[in-house]
Amino acid sequence: MKGGSYSGAFYCASIIISNTGFGSIGPGSTFEIILICIVWIVSRLLLVLLIGRIMQVIKASSSANHKYIEMVRQLREYMRHRQLPEYMQRRLLTYYEFRFQKSYFRESEILATISGQLRQEIVMHSCRKLVENVAFFKNLPLTLLVRIVSCLRSEVFLVNDVIVRANTPGNSMFFIASGTVAVFTASGREICHLEDGAHFGEIALVMRDELRVASVIAVEVCELYRLDRKEFVRAIHPYPDLLDNIQRIAADRMERTTMIDEHNRREMASRRLY
Repeated sequence: MKGGSYSGAFYCASIIISNTGFGSIGPGSTFEIILICIVWIVSRLLLVLLIGRIMQVIKASSSANHKYIEMVRQLREYMRHRQLPEYMQRRLLTYYEFRFQKSYFRESEILATISGQLRQEIVMHSCRKLVENVAFFKNLPLTLLVRIVSCLRSEVFLVNDVIVRANTPGNSMFFIASGTVAVFTASGREICHLEDGAHFGEIALVMRDELRVASVIAVEVCELYRLDRKEFVRAIHPYPDLLDNIQRIAADRMERTTMIDEHNRREMASRRLY
């Protein structure tokens, strides 16, 4: 019986050895045979683990894409049920494609599962440079900068969306993460285009009850970060001197913008006379 067991084991070992590439010259001792068997088994296990890992990555990727496709399918069903006009359907599909980049995820749930410190680091990585581009935000204490950045809220605007309208109350400013917007005076004259990294509407943060002096319209699909006055004032409350300085800068900017608009109005009026 023992002899049969040994012969079976050696038969299996010989198969393994032949598969490892020894050819006609085999190992010379039992120890070498055992070592070769162990190496062969470990190599096969590593191969199985590698294949399993690759399959997990493929599955995760296809799962995110599948969820996005399913979400778009539900969106189309919703639009059909509501009998939305074609132009509105196109805008909705454009929004979803830009928002999710054809791969479904729930950012709010992801951020909710990580620590406050890590969540803060992610937000700072995404938005710190945007905030530091604002003249009166430069050289702020790091603790205050963190408080301001944590107040930002992401928003997506489609082509021709009116982001802010002149002569309406303002209570927030915007930072452009991506995209291009056009700025118009209250009289309707285009002033300029603003692109990635720019900002607008900062006067509304510190000048309560002031009307917007310009309109801003999305030229392409834009991702903006909104900072509301209420949250900004709460964040900067421990720094009253800094708030006074920001208010002075904002008042100067508003005065210059108003002067430009008045000049444009007079120029347009004189053209009509002639």
